[in-house]
Amino acid sequence: QKSGIQCYNYKEYGHIARECQKPKRAKDAAYHRKKMLLYAQSMLIESEDMNYESEQIEQNDEDVDLAKERELLASL
Repeated sequence: QKSGIQCYNYKEYGHIARECQKPKRAKDAAYHRKKMLLYAQSMLIESEDMNYESEQIEQNDEDVDLAKERELLASL
């Protein structure tokens, strides 16, 4: 019966990587692909956050301009 513990070195079950008896495995294409996808995903989220912040700033600027116009009209 296999335990739920998996070695990240050779993807075998029953031990963890630091206890692995085999030499350290070179990182393969799947490892790098996953890292690139995670990076791309984080960049997309960051970009969406920046767009949202930009929209908020524009809305705040419009609100300030409107308030200034109201003050000017009220002072007339």
